[in-house]
Amino acid sequence: MTVTTEICSKHELYYGTSVIKYSVIKSRRIKTSELIVDNNEILVRTPFDKPDHEIQKIIQNKAKWILKKQKEYRDMSPEVLKPAFKDGSTLPYLGKNYPLKIFTREAKNSISFADGQFIVNIWPSKNVTTQYVEKLYEHWLMKLARPVLKNKVQSYSEKLGVTEPKKVVIKRLKNRWGSIGKNGDTINLNVNLVKAPEDVVNYIILHEMCHLMIKEHSHQYWDLLHKFMPDYEEKASWLNINGGNLL
Repeated sequence: MTVTTEICSKHELYYGTSVIKYSVIKSRRIKTSELIVDNNEILVRTPFDKPDHEIQKIIQNKAKWILKKQKEYRDMSPEVLKPAFKDGSTLPYLGKNYPLKIFTREAKNSISFADGQFIVNIWPSKNVTTQYVEKLYEHWLMKLARPVLKNKVQSYSEKLGVTEPKKVVIKRLKNRWGSIGKNGDTINLNVNLVKAPEDVVNYIILHEMCHLMIKEHSHQYWDLLHKFMPDYEEKASWLNINGGNLL
């Protein structure tokens, strides 16, 4: 018999003249409730047996704060531009927008980064489509991300004094920047992290590595994270504003 470990649902709450739309994830692996508000969504992660009326109470009590945070995000402009994959546009790398130059010439189809710009070479017989340029860029990201992210995992393992995960899995994740495997022997990281500034990358890796010591997002967990990165909230805010353009 299969036991459901997680369920997701969507809800609405009317607060004055505003409608607060939020998602709820109930999980058997969560011991304390967590409210996440960014420029894309409002998410409540709770223990599996948390009653719906108690979850709604969390939103009601935080409604004024939620609406304020959403307005702040609307008023902020992302630093990283969403790629168009066209000649003369830009591609993000380590938190900055670098010019993209596309050349059609008799050379190996390739992408490189040098002198502050991305250079794409495409054989004349190959149609220069945005999809193909995107494919070259994604391949470049994956090749770059593996050594960079693995080295950072090793570094934070030493700083925290924890056993380094046996596997560092780099892949494209749609809704998460990272996660720790159930047994703590695997860390999954989003390849798109290398589009963000290095200190933001460090924050995500530290965030996940701290879960090797404290699984749930308790006060003790946030105190631990703060100990090693006192300004972590600034990094989280940067991701909330720019994350949509990175994914």
